[in-house]
Amino acid sequence: MRTSDLVGQLEARLTAGFTWYQLLMTGSHLGAAGALVERVLLDDRVPESERVRLVVESESAMSAAEGVAHRIDDGGTGETMLADSLYVRCFVQDALAREVPHAVELLGHPGSTGSDGVGCLGAVIGGLALQPPQQPRMTGPLAAYLIDGLLTVA
Repeated sequence: MRTSDLVGQLEARLTAGFTWYQLLMTGSHLGAAGALVERVLLDDRVPESERVRLVVESESAMSAAEGVAHRIDDGGTGETMLADSLYVRCFVQDALAREVPHAVELLGHPGSTGSDGVGCLGAVIGGLALQPPQQPRMTGPLAAYLIDGLLTVA
């Protein structure tokens, strides 16, 4: 096998691995956020409109991540899937940045934040922003991909 063939195979596997990594990190943080949203949903002291709003935002983010995962399962590969996983990760990260502090605030009644781990969940969920690559570092590569179709992840 030629070196160029091996390099191509390695690049394809790295791209696939990094794509899945983005979805797994996104999904794990969505799961933690879902636990927080569920607590809000079950708290009848929180207005229905606020509970529904959080569930809608949470479910929308989960659906976006699931959509990319299904496309990969159906054979989607390469830079397109990596770009899509990065788009979804950015969308979810932004959604969680809005959703989580709001959920913690809504659950801020006495006894809720400390006794059932609300504060801990809120802190853990924010960790998606720390996973590589951080969103500010991906702005340039994603913009270049949108313009010329080449995605480079540094």
